[in-house]
Amino acid sequence: MTVIDIRIQRIMQLYDSLDPSPFHEKTLSRAVENYIVDCAGEYGPDEPLRLVVHVPAPIREYEVEIARAIHAHFQAQHAQCRRRYRRRMRQGMRFLFTGLAVLTATLLARAILVNPGNSKVLVATSEGLLIIGWVAMWRPIEVLLFERAENHQNMALFERLSQIDVEFALEETALDPKGKVARQGTCGHRFCGLDW
Repeated sequence: MTVIDIRIQRIMQLYDSLDPSPFHEKTLSRAVENYIVDCAGEYGPDEPLRLVVHVPAPIREYEVEIARAIHAHFQAQHAQCRRRYRRRMRQGMRFLFTGLAVLTATLLARAILVNPGNSKVLVATSEGLLIIGWVAMWRPIEVLLFERAENHQNMALFERLSQIDVEFALEETALDPKGKVARQGTCGHRFCGLDW
C-alpha cells in the first residue's frame, strides 16, 4: 500500500483559486494535482493507493466535499485525457495517409531515377527521395505507436486516482514566526508527503 500524504492549513490550499465552483466541484490546484500524479505514477498499476489529507480541526467538517472534489477532479482529467487521445488518433490517421502518399511518390520517383546509366547526381537524388519518404512516416509512427501507449498509461492513472481511497487525519501544525506554513515534499518507497 502506497500512502500519499498532504498536509494543509487552509481548505483553499487544495483548490484552484480561479475556480468559482462549489467545494465538491472545484478543480484541484496545479501543485496538488502534479504532486499526487507524480507520486502515484512512480508505482505500478497493481499497487494499492491511499491519499491521507492531514487537516486542522476547523476543516474536518468539509471532509465529504474534499473527497468528492478529489474524485471529481481526476474523473474530469480522465475524460479530458480520453478526448485528447481520440483527437490525436484521428490526427495520426491523417498523418499516416499523408506519409504513405509521400512515401509512395518518393519510391516511384526513385524507381524512375535509379538506372544503371544514371549519373551519380541522379543516384544521390534518388537516395535523398528515399530518406524524405521515410521521414514523412515518422510523425504518424510517433502518434499512433508512442503517443498511444503514453495516453493509455495516463488514462489508467487518472482512472485509478478517480477512485483512490481518501482519508483524513487531524493535525495541529503551528505557523512559523512570519505566519506562513513552510512547504516540504518528500517521496519515498511507500510514502509520499506534501506539506504547506
